[in-house]
Amino acid sequence: MRVGLTCLALLLVSGCGVLLPSRQAAGPSPAATPGPTGPAGERPGARPSPAPSPRSTPQPRPISCAHTKCVALTFDDGPGNYTSHVLDVLAKHHARATFFLVGEMIHKEDGPVLRRMVADGHELGNHTWDHRDLTALSDAALNHEIVRTERLVKEVTGVRMHALRPPYGATDRRVADEARRLGLGQVLWAVDTLDWRDRVPKLVVRRSTAAKPGQIVLMHDIHKTTVEALPRLLSVFDKKGFTYVTVSELFGDLKPGKRYSNR
Repeated sequence: MRVGLTCLALLLVSGCGVLLPSRQAAGPSPAATPGPTGPAGERPGARPSPAPSPRSTPQPRPISCAHTKCVALTFDDGPGNYTSHVLDVLAKHHARATFFLVGEMIHKEDGPVLRRMVADGHELGNHTWDHRDLTALSDAALNHEIVRTERLVKEVTGVRMHALRPPYGATDRRVADEARRLGLGQVLWAVDTLDWRDRVPKLVVRRSTAAKPGQIVLMHDIHKTTVEALPRLLSVFDKKGFTYVTVSELFGDLKPGKRYSNR
């Protein structure tokens, strides 16, 4: 990820100030190198074996967040080495979430993982091609960052995304206009776990579970410590009686260009 002077200032206040691992974009990965194990025996240098391709997509759920304690869990910057494990944990809690995908992180072998997200009822969102500050780009580069990822995800999953999360939460009138033109709502957040900065599972649990009904929680599925926190934070939300929804379930149809952070 390339970070300019504008982004460095944003890192101090943004919930998405993580440096993405360097990866070959949209192509086969190099051979894995053995390393320390992650959740469920996953190695940071190797991709886990994903679930089989889905046979069908779940039907929309009749959920009214005006009458239900809803929380929208969101995961940025993937897919990554731990994403498959995240899907396993979410499935155990019957939890749906929204995954904001970075195009250059999607490799050939990630197809089954992305299709499993769709099959499990999760929502896919656009987090641009290589996580650049959209406000610092030319009009052509801004369009390219969004459209390139949009096309790749559509090719891999058959899904057209309706949500854009601008990296670092950096947006302005031009970004809003481009999102509107491309039919994408701008999804920000109400609760920032700062899991990219503070790699402490207890802090991730405490910050995420402070969410109130109708709020969006920001996390990253590329960090081992966040994945380690996930079972505990879901158990806390379960005890509080929350229902886990996607951002589109929380707000209904997203209005292109509009910013969303809580209901």
